[in-house]
Amino acid sequence: MGRAEEDLLVQYRRLEHELDRMFAELAGGGLPARAAGMRAMADVWLADDPPRVVVQLDVAGVDPAAISVEVEDDLLVVRGERRRPRGERRVYQHAEIEWGRFERRLRVGAPVDVDAASADYDRGMLVITLPLAPRRGPESVRVNVRGDL
Repeated sequence: MGRAEEDLLVQYRRLEHELDRMFAELAGGGLPARAAGMRAMADVWLADDPPRVVVQLDVAGVDPAAISVEVEDDLLVVRGERRRPRGERRVYQHAEIEWGRFERRLRVGAPVDVDAASADYDRGMLVITLPLAPRRGPESVRVNVRGDL
């Protein structure tokens, strides 16, 4: 990939990040734009044997103890913060690393077994494994009707 393509990719990711923040703020589903700091890039895929949804997030530099993972209905919510190192004063010539809090909300798209879920952090990548819930067959429910018919 040439320099021009890399610059274009960086600009695209910034635009995508800003659009995500704007829509999250409008929908009330994310952090307010002024509080959002970084965006954890994610890949989501279905895997077989055993059937599961796998979510991989790039969270390099984030303390694993400061990461929160929750499943609300079919929505995976991952929160955390990449903190800027303290110490020496820095005068940047170029800055691309995003710092601050993040929140990613990702639709899982399938019922999952939350009790069997796991999350592993290795070399800056958070891998969340959500086993698919066993499919339930059709159920019959008896409804008692009261009143005059």
